[in-house]
Amino acid sequence: MDYKDINSFREENNNQDFTLISRDCVGGVLYHQLGLRFLTPTINLFLSPDDFNYFCLNIGDYISGELKEMKEKDVDYPVGLLYPNKKSSIIRPIRIDFMHYDSFKVAKEKWVERSKRINWNNIYVVSTFCYSKEVDTYSDKLVKDWNNIKYKKVLLTDKHYGFDDEFIINKPEECNEYAWLLCSRESNQSWKKVFNDFDFIKFLHKEDLV
Repeated sequence: MDYKDINSFREENNNQDFTLISRDCVGGVLYHQLGLRFLTPTINLFLSPDDFNYFCLNIGDYISGELKEMKEKDVDYPVGLLYPNKKSSIIRPIRIDFMHYDSFKVAKEKWVERSKRINWNNIYVVSTFCYSKEVDTYSDKLVKDWNNIKYKKVLLTDKHYGFDDEFIINKPEECNEYAWLLCSRESNQSWKKVFNDFDFIKFLHKEDLV
């Protein structure tokens, strides 16, 4: 897609109340670009590919569960463990790295506040995968779990791995492994990120792309 400016990008979108469950910062950046309120708790954080898939497969149990602080010595940001609700048959907590929050208290408040905004009738899922960064998590189970997620979804990757709903985006050489999807192709148009090579407008309109 080739939008002349941010306004033309926003004008193309007719889906104003979607919930985008995102594994990392891509979701938050997209909401910003579209000028929309966050109708999702997955903002300014990241999850491992495995935990993210498990969260999406059991989202109701986790959203109604409890978020507790996890003491982590090796990071300088808050980390949480999200437990499913007590009535759930699931016993596994998932780790959430809140890398853009100053305290766990604020991170938890935002998580709870935004969880209440979820539009359960209009959910989309976007994940990312870069083998050189996440080699230890790549497995048949990871592929199977992703493929079993029931929502409209896309996996943005740097090459073909065999997941359903993959979309390959060429990674600029100057981009590091973590933020490669958020690099700018044009320094004078910073809102045009690499991930805009994927047409999110058509995705949100449920048009087939991958």
